[in-house]
Amino acid sequence: MGRRKGNEGDAVSLFPFMSILVCLIGSLTLMITIQMSGQANSEQSQEEIERYRKYTELKAVMEQDQAELESLKRLLAQAEKAHEEIRLAAQEAALLEKKQQDELQRVGAAGFDKLLAESARLRNRLTEIEADLPKLQKTVEELEKEIQRRKAGPEEAVVQIRPGGSGLDIVPTFVECTAGSVVVLEGKEPLRIRTADLNKEGGDFHKLLDRVAGTPKGQIILLVRPDAVGTFNVARDVARTHFGPNGYCKTGKLPVPTQGKIDLNVFRR
Repeated sequence: MGRRKGNEGDAVSLFPFMSILVCLIGSLTLMITIQMSGQANSEQSQEEIERYRKYTELKAVMEQDQAELESLKRLLAQAEKAHEEIRLAAQEAALLEKKQQDELQRVGAAGFDKLLAESARLRNRLTEIEADLPKLQKTVEELEKEIQRRKAGPEEAVVQIRPGGSGLDIVPTFVECTAGSVVVLEGKEPLRIRTADLNKEGGDFHKLLDRVAGTPKGQIILLVRPDAVGTFNVARDVARTHFGPNGYCKTGKLPVPTQGKIDLNVFRR
């Protein structure tokens, strides 16, 4: 019988080693992905917490102003009541004076001096009451002006848009979503597009999507007002389905919790 060659039993299979190496690479990739996702969610959560805090503060101020408005209304009602009482007192004084004159004619000269003194006293009192009328009228007017100012409501705070998270590495084009339209916030004069015209073929919104899609790192950021969820949904769906010469346009969203003026100066420096 021939002898086996010496190297036949020394062969080593590399399959287990390659499998372990592939699993290790996959595990490392998964860990890096989870870590980056957690960091992005943390940054977004901090932004949402800050916006909610500002919204809570603004709501508290509005509630305080409403309480002050109710207090002013009560004061105005009291002033009007006092004004009415003075008017009635003046009428009563005039009636008393007439009554005294009638009584004087009835009693004759015997009680003339007494009635004359009483009439003089009533006249003085009436003069004092009439002297207070301009002051009360001025108070009523001031209260009415204050109520009108309160009814106008507090001035909405300016909403400043700041970069954060993935927003640091994009070229944003901001589009404000309102109840019935969107406003493209670029250039000297913002462009307003009605919600019904967003999906118009060859319209302004389609042109905007094509232009931003062709911009390196370009992205449309939809600023969503509290009453503009419907407009946002339409704009988002149009952007997702419109495939232009430069492909699909990337979009993002950012809630705007108030109706205050939007400040983009941070992005325009």
